[in-house]
Amino acid sequence: MPPGRTPKPTAQKKLEGTHRPDREAANALAFDPARDALDPPVDLKPEAARQCWRVVAKELHQKSMLATVDLALLRAYCYQVALMMEAETELETSGKTITITNKGGGSYAVKSPWVAILSDATEKVSKIGQQFGFSPSSRTRISVSKSEKKPADPWAEL
Repeated sequence: MPPGRTPKPTAQKKLEGTHRPDREAANALAFDPARDALDPPVDLKPEAARQCWRVVAKELHQKSMLATVDLALLRAYCYQVALMMEAETELETSGKTITITNKGGGSYAVKSPWVAILSDATEKVSKIGQQFGFSPSSRTRISVSKSEKKPADPWAEL
């Protein structure tokens, strides 16, 4: 039997304006929102991962899309972004191939290990990013309703 649509979290439905209490599960699983998660963990290295954390955590926090249980996944995402950037830099400086010399003295070029590191990190960034809605295709599945701003005092417009 083919799987149906992936269920949306209640918070996402509320953001989209499609939430209906009568369709909500009676004992829906809910997690506490991540508070004070704008600063990266002190042991998160390198600095590029910490910078990634600051940008991504701020965006997710502003949209109320970051729960405490998401922090480990966010950490993995930021580390993989930093690793991807490091691999790109390494490939720019040392090239995409390295020369290997065998025991007989013959030399030949092979693909740099950084190519595989970049490919692996890019794949992980893509997969984790989709969970948070970071890819163009995953973003199309999340629509946020625009709340109309009404003046607090109806007479203020006069």
